[in-house]
Amino acid sequence: MMTVLIGKLESAVTMKLTILMGWVALLAGCMSSAILEQWPEQIPQQSYFQRLYREDGGNQERQSEVEYLVWVARFYEGWEMMPIGWRDISDSVLVDLEPVQYRTVDGHLERIGAQISGEWAKDNEVRQIDSRMLSLWAGVMQAEYSAAYRIAAVQVIARDVDDILRGALPMEQITEDRYGELLGVSLEP
Repeated sequence: MMTVLIGKLESAVTMKLTILMGWVALLAGCMSSAILEQWPEQIPQQSYFQRLYREDGGNQERQSEVEYLVWVARFYEGWEMMPIGWRDISDSVLVDLEPVQYRTVDGHLERIGAQISGEWAKDNEVRQIDSRMLSLWAGVMQAEYSAAYRIAAVQVIARDVDDILRGALPMEQITEDRYGELLGVSLEP
């Protein structure tokens, strides 16, 4: 008798879990398709990232295009686990720059944001830019408040991003010490 009850209970739990997992998958699919259909206007065109995705066969084997695009959008806008996105960081860097400085630095931030997000959004096994680097770069750009420092930090990071993507700078060399030396700032809390 007890065995029959346990079997029915297990069957009911299994059925409820199956239904729940189906709903979760359906909702995730809806959220993902919303990214494709309602691409945020303030970030680079979706077609740019679709091209990057299609050019990387190694990443295609590990990650769907929709998943990749979701991570790109999260990079720019933030998400539950990391509410601060690239747009927030960029705004803090640009906050009080003179108009000419603003245009120049904003252009650099747009370019490196597209480069960083295009690489960071890939599967962990294939990407050359990881979350540790993102966190460090955000801290570097915001370590000092002076306009001259922030401009220099963006230029150094832009050069490093280019070098990483060309394979000329290993990920392991992206450290607090590197930016402390290059920018003359302490990144210690």
